[in-house]
Formats: sequence, structure tokens, C-alpha cells
Amino acid sequence: MSGPSKAPAPGRRLAQRLLALGGLVVIVGVAVLALVLLDVIGGEGGGEGIAKVEFLDPPRAAGQEDLVVGVEEGQLAPDFLISDFDGVRHKLSEFRGRVVYVNFWATWCGPCVFELPEIYDLQQRNSQDLAVIAVNRRQSVAEAKGFLGDRPRLDGGAGVSFSVNGLDPDDRLYDRFVRLFPEPMPVSVFINPEGVVSAVFNGFIRLPQMEQAVTEALASTSAASAVVTSALP
Repeated sequence: MSGPSKAPAPGRRLAQRLLALGGLVVIVGVAVLALVLLDVIGGEGGGEGIAKVEFLDPPRAAGQEDLVVGVEEGQLAPDFLISDFDGVRHKLSEFRGRVVYVNFWATWCGPCVFELPEIYDLQQRNSQDLAVIAVNRRQSVAEAKGFLGDRPRLDGGAGVSFSVNGLDPDDRLYDRFVRLFPEPMPVSVFINPEGVVSAVFNGFIRLPQMEQAVTEALASTSAASAVVTSALP
């Protein structure tokens, strides 16, 4: 009769975990490479009349003189100009006074199918306090517009639209906001009413997390205003 099997030694267990992790990285890398070769996430999108994203110096409110411009929580979000489906240009800073939810999506992003209807519902429920800039990555106006128009809504209807249905033809905006590999999708960035990044989510999130992020963005603005007010003579 054989005795009880022995558990792997700690060093062997660590090696097995590292090997499994390495295999996962290779699989994800191959998948990303395949998408690039199929021109799913390569090439340029947009179309006639759709200009590329431009970056601007963000306006600074009182007390923000020393804030670093960046895409991490607590930093002043870089201002930018983005084209919508009609070629109209919109500036991030034009939504100061409201929480801004910048969401990066694409038709090839499986989780986006479920996330976009929930973002639309979030926008409908928080129309006074929230603006949503939905940013399509590298796809044509026709692809992006058709995809949003077909999305089933939570209220049973069809078609979603946002404060800005934006297009990032060459990933210029995505590359500025997302600096991870493998590239996460979707990506959600919440910016408080004073233009400060309050939360970043790399990957799929659900409606309760979105609601909480909006609440926290509003609260962070109130807290900052209270500090500035208390410092006044």
C-alpha cells in the first residue's frame, strides 16, 4: 500500500505558480498580437471630418496651482479635444462642474457589450451631475455608431448614446491615459467636477461600482472645497 502523497515543497510550488503566470502572459500576448495582425486593434479609425485628439493645458482652479497634470488618482487630468460621430469637437474642460466618466471601448471588446448599457443607465440617472465621454478606439464612425445603436438598454429599449460619442482614431488618447501591458479593455476614468482624477478602473466594472465612483468623485470635490475655504483669511 502506498503512503499519503507529499505536498510539493514551497520552492517547487513557487516555481509552478511562476510558470503558470508566465504561460498566461504568453497567451494574452499572443491574443493581442493576433488582434493586431487581423487589424482589429491596429490601423486608424475615424473617417472623413474626424480629427485626431489634441491635448491642451488644463485650466486650474484656485488651489490647483501645484497639482501635477497626469492620469493617476489625485492628479489634474490633461485637457483634450475630441471629435464626436458628427465631427464636432468637444473639450474635457467644458464639463467642469460635473463628474466626467471617460470610458474607452471598442466593438471587439466583449465586456463592453455588457458595460455600455449600464453606463447609459448611469448617465440617465445622474444627468445633472455626470457627463460621459465614451471613447471608441481606432474604429470607423460607421462601426462605432452602428454598435451603439444596436445595444439593448436596461429599460428594454435599444440604442445608447452619451454626452460625447467620441472617436480616438489612432489611440492617441488611450495611450496617454493607459500605460499598461497587456492593454486592458474596457478602461474607465472618473474625473471630479474640479478636473481631478478620482478613480481609474482597468477592466470590466458593473453599475454599483460606477455609482460609487460618481459618489466618491462628488465627495472629493466637496472635501477639497472645504479645505480651500478653511484656509481663506
